[in-house]
Amino acid sequence: MRIFLTGATGFIGSAIVPNLLNDRHEVLGLARSGTSADALRQAGCDVLQGDLRDLDSLRRGAAQADAVIHTAFDHDFSRMAENCEMDRIAIEAMGSALAGSGKRFIVTSGLPPLMGRVSTETDILPAGAHGMPRVSEQVAMALTDSCVRVSVIRMPQVHDQNRQGFASYLMDHARKQGFSAYVGEGQNRWPAVHRLDAARLYSLVLDKGRVASVTMRWARKALRSATSRKRSADG
Repeated sequence: MRIFLTGATGFIGSAIVPNLLNDRHEVLGLARSGTSADALRQAGCDVLQGDLRDLDSLRRGAAQADAVIHTAFDHDFSRMAENCEMDRIAIEAMGSALAGSGKRFIVTSGLPPLMGRVSTETDILPAGAHGMPRVSEQVAMALTDSCVRVSVIRMPQVHDQNRQGFASYLMDHARKQGFSAYVGEGQNRWPAVHRLDAARLYSLVLDKGRVASVTMRWARKALRSATSRKRSADG
């Protein structure tokens, strides 16, 4: 299949690209800059110049593809509401190009902001809950009424050996301020997944995901396995 991928040179998208190519898909990557375009061409992708504000480029990319994977998001937290609105409009633009086609549209979302318990795929993500203005999932799911095969991936904190998701910002702040702050007793638990595992999940959803489905994945088993191996090594 020919896949239109937003965020193709981003933290997760750059790991999705080789998986798609290895699975013999063609990749059309959205590129904001010449540097990003060159990186995509060197990786073996076709390039569509544009960004999330360029709605015409988003529509063209979606119309040219057999499926769309949307991972791009501006994580400037000082403009969170504005960035969430840009994301909403971008999803609607790509969805309009896919309307009536029956093509697959995989959209990235966040986890439900539920307090005091672990959330699951069956939990409904309420719009604007706890001050969160991001509505990627709600907007995407509404496209199923237009004959678009929507799947949503609720992504937790994504890390590798160099970056640790939102925790990276907290660690950088601690280095600058000279202390590390925490909420309450510091017993918070954040789900996390390695970027390579996250990237493979998109390929699995592309090939096997159910329509109008929500997928959540984090490294609980991997962390338990790593802990067990460490205990064994320690004797």
